[in-house]
Amino acid sequence: LKRFADDREVVMYSDLHGHSRKKNIFVYGCDNKQGDRLKERVFPRLLWKNSLSFSFSDCNFKVQRCKESTGRVVVWREFGIINSFTLEASFAGANFGVKSGLHMTVDDFESMGHSFCDSILDYFDPDQIKTDAILRELVVLYPDSVQQDAGGAESSGDDSSSGDEGIS
Repeated sequence: LKRFADDREVVMYSDLHGHSRKKNIFVYGCDNKQGDRLKERVFPRLLWKNSLSFSFSDCNFKVQRCKESTGRVVVWREFGIINSFTLEASFAGANFGVKSGLHMTVDDFESMGHSFCDSILDYFDPDQIKTDAILRELVVLYPDSVQQDAGGAESSGDDSSSGDEGIS
């Protein structure tokens, strides 16, 4: 990654994992407490809007001490990449929507891959209308007086936040 970054700008890092305990497809990110507040949540929010399987309310951006050596945290700290994520896909299926109570299938994971790529295109579209709208939405959802997890609850500091999918 360092050699690649020497030649060109690296704008996103994503580690793909399977999750055995927590349901749904979601990301762990790194809370950006300085500069571009909430910018680390724009891509996951776009992904939520582009996918019926992605749970924004299950995303968590709190960096725990025990997670300091994970790829997303190392890349975020050492390279300053705001969009540094671990995309987690549950082996146990979803607990919301049409897939609630069902195991994920290969088609579900492929669909998530398509949505992920569509979200990358939306995020880097020269016409930033979608990303600007998402950022305005996030500012309303997360006023700066309280640091919150993606689902809107005050962050508990663990990597197991949850909330309802009713956020729009």
